[in-house]
Amino acid sequence: MKSAAGAADCGGIAISSSNPHKRTRRGHKGVLQLHHLPLDTLSDIVSLLSFKEAARMSVLSSQWRHLWRSCIRDLVFTRETMCCPMPMSREEQDREAFIRNVECVLCQLDPTIARDKFVLEFKLINTNVQTHVDRWVAFCATSRVKHIVFDFKPGSWGKHDNSFNFPIHLFINGAPAVRSLCLMSAYLNPVPGFSSFTNLRKLMLDSVSGDIQCMLLPACSMLEWLSIVRCTLHSLTTSQPLHQLRYLCVHYCFNMQKLEVQAPNLNTFIFGSLETHPVSFIIDGCLEIQEVTIKLPTWRSDLFDYAFADHGMANVPKLSVELAIDSKVPGCAKCPSKFVNLKHLILTVDVLANDKYTSGILRLACLLELSPVLNRLELHCVLRTGEVLNRIEELPPAREPHYHLKTLQMTGVYGYNNLFILALHYARTAMALEHMVIDPEAKKSYVLTRDAVEEDAVHWGRRMANEHLRGRGLDGILTIL
Repeated sequence: MKSAAGAADCGGIAISSSNPHKRTRRGHKGVLQLHHLPLDTLSDIVSLLSFKEAARMSVLSSQWRHLWRSCIRDLVFTRETMCCPMPMSREEQDREAFIRNVECVLCQLDPTIARDKFVLEFKLINTNVQTHVDRWVAFCATSRVKHIVFDFKPGSWGKHDNSFNFPIHLFINGAPAVRSLCLMSAYLNPVPGFSSFTNLRKLMLDSVSGDIQCMLLPACSMLEWLSIVRCTLHSLTTSQPLHQLRYLCVHYCFNMQKLEVQAPNLNTFIFGSLETHPVSFIIDGCLEIQEVTIKLPTWRSDLFDYAFADHGMANVPKLSVELAIDSKVPGCAKCPSKFVNLKHLILTVDVLANDKYTSGILRLACLLELSPVLNRLELHCVLRTGEVLNRIEELPPAREPHYHLKTLQMTGVYGYNNLFILALHYARTAMALEHMVIDPEAKKSYVLTRDAVEEDAVHWGRRMANEHLRGRGLDGILTIL
């Protein structure tokens, strides 16, 4: 729509949005006034507009304003939709303008009309606006909003001690209308007798503290998607199977001790821990699991055996693990469990290097034994040394050949000859190997300018790869980057 008095093309019919009280010429065939359309058609048009577009339409006439108030289903309050700050405006001015604009919009809306979406994203942490928060949440509860998002510090990282108290008690009788709830940077105050969200499909909690376990999960039997990130969560257990749950992410929660979830139809599981102690986690009976990601602390002691212990992941086809191993721990791993259906393994290893001992690296030789049907193996190493160590440890031959591995990729291969011994072990054990890629450069999750020491290490790694791997019967398979 070009302007309030302009014409718009709608389904091949030219429609004018000029003043409905102004007389128009009827000699223009096919030209209609918007107000000539049936009310239900106008309502459908407004309901399809974005929040900002619908607000602009409301200034055309009192009829449009009434339609906007009753038909707008998605309320999105962000810096982009609510604020037009001056280039040199202060944060406090932006915040006041945002709150004022949100309140102005809500006071024009009928809270008894059901809404589809309510999104509020703005930095309000460390401010005294709890009264406004209570009023906004009350509007969501009264309007029976289906999809709710409250983010009080967008783009933030870390724990917030001054989070807002989210008045969850306003959602009474199980809040059957709520389908998804995304809550960031808030505190949940325990409420006796709270019956949770009986029809909740999606729950996302980020930087939330309080009674998460007791308040939100027991009655959420309809959950399909659950993400709990950077929250204060001592344990997460389910008293009954969550048959609808397909996605579960528990990432970097504080004071985490135990995670035990029954989700027979779970497809994706992501677990990350920053705790100094290994967290007990079990995903029980997940026969439909497709992908698991495990991220463990990389600055502390060896966690290889813990990561590959029996956590209920035996049937997963794709597994990504990030952990630390100690290069001085001798001997091969005891293979505590097997992944009978694992086809793709991505292992990122932060090697706690010891210049005198390197045999701990060779424990990774058991990966093929752990995964009898493995098709693709990616091993990404991050060494804490730039030195070139020429010692070679003995690695016993595999107890049995591997007939499924076709692709082997190893990165960060420099410094230790034992990494090349490991590569040769994989190549000689894998009878069906088609592609073997060796890259001396480490694949890091962050970007840093490489210093001269690392540049030199990568250069030596490339030379060592050619020295140890060329001429070993790997022609047509081996690629050194």
